[in-house]
Formats: sequence, C-alpha cells, structure tokens
Amino acid sequence: MPSQSRFLVIEGCNGVGKSTIVEYLCARVGASSFHYPPTFVSFRREVHLDESVAPLPRLAYYLAATLHLSDLVRAQLKQSHVICDRYLASPLSLMIGESAMEETDARRLLEPFLFYLCMPDLTLLLTAEHAVASARINKRSLESGKLTPVGRRMLESKELFYKRQDASRRWAMRLGPVVELNTTNLSPEEMHNSAWSLLAPKLNW
Repeated sequence: MPSQSRFLVIEGCNGVGKSTIVEYLCARVGASSFHYPPTFVSFRREVHLDESVAPLPRLAYYLAATLHLSDLVRAQLKQSHVICDRYLASPLSLMIGESAMEETDARRLLEPFLFYLCMPDLTLLLTAEHAVASARINKRSLESGKLTPVGRRMLESKELFYKRQDASRRWAMRLGPVVELNTTNLSPEEMHNSAWSLLAPKLNW
C-alpha cells in the first residue's frame, strides 16, 4: 500500500487517448482504475439518456453517478492510488457543449453537492485536434464494431467537440489543479512518456 495514495482523473473528449494513458499509468504505479459503474452505464444506454431525457433529470443522473463513483474512489484510496477515466467534468461538458443546459444553471444546481465529492489531487486534461480524434474514433469503432451515440456526435460536429473540450477544462479546474497534454501528434508510446513526465513530479510517483 502506498504511503500516500493519490487520486488522478483523466479527462478529455472521445479519441484523445484517455484509455491508452489510464491503462499505462495503472500498470506503472499499481493504481486502481475506476470508471462510472457498469450499472449506471447500462441504465444510461437502455433509457437513451443522452438522446431522450430532459436536461434536469439527465443532470440528476450524472450527479448521482458521480457521487456514487466518488464513494468508491474514497474507499479504494485507503488501499492504493486511484485513476479515474472521466469524472464530473465529462458529463457536464457534454451537456454544456450541446447547449442542453446553461453553464451558470449547472453551476448553481451542483454547488451544494461539491463538498461531498472526493476531489482529485490532479486532473490530466487530454486534448487533440478534431480530425485526429475522429480518425481514432473511427479506427476504434471498426475494431470493436461499436460506436456510441456520443462518439457519433463527436465525429459529426467539430463545433461540439471543441465546445466540450473547453467546458471540460473549466469544470476540471473547479475540482482542483489541472495539467494539459495535447496528443494530436503523439503515438501511444509518446502519450505514455509525456503523461508520465507531466504527472510523476506533481504526484510524487
């Protein structure tokens, strides 16, 4: 067990390299990897949450999922470092990017709950050019045979992609310190090395 467990969040739009970096870092430092729990993800898919549910109940779902994820992270930090593949900034940035909700309204509604969240020691925000992220999304969908509704919207709308990227930055900064890595011109191995050089000094790894 580490002498002081660290909580790192990896944020960014689809196709920027989150999964690649999470997998590498978890293996390197022995961290536990967390994502939104499968039951929450299944519910989101089954009710077509991002397509058919009104903004306020949709926000309530995202908030509940994040508060639950926060509890899981808090418990695991007693045993190991934790790396989260997305946290509160991810769903909020999607809603804001789509103009499903005004950012000021989201901030007002969420403010009373922020005290409960397990706050990250650091967030790594991954960014990329839309064309490069789109190529990665297409490649992954061909390999897996799956393309999520959100992934499809990221492909279809350059404007949404960049609005979401900007909103992710703002919300990540509300939860603590943020470092950024542009992965546009990086191979997976270069992503690993660049992420490590940014994070290790700040997290004492």
